Amino acid sequence: MTLTIELTPQEEAWINAQTRQHGLSPAEIVRQLMDERIPGLNGTHTAPSETKPIIELDAKQRAAIAYLDARIKEGENATPEEVRQATEEFEELKRNLNANRAATGERLVFP
Repeated sequence: MTLTIELTPQEEAWINAQTRQHGLSPAEIVRQLMDERIPGLNGTHTAPSETKPIIELDAKQRAAIAYLDARIKEGENATPEEVRQATEEFEELKRNLNANRAATGERLVFP
């Protein structure tokens, strides 16, 4: 299957940086990411054996990802009231961050 994906400029820059760093084509970079992230695919595609994984995570990074994954799952099961409350809390956070920045003459992050 051939798949065409429109990338943002940031995504394209990341892919280009990975191709230069690892000496692989963009398709090989995406294939390697799929092999690493999708259970059951590992080893089903040919990739240079000497190529290191693109993303190497330490224990702290893996723990942070596990925490965020758990929070995402919590959000998927949230009630409408929990969603409303979280939205209000986020809006309050943005107001407070902007207030601090305005008080110091800095650019507002959330216009």
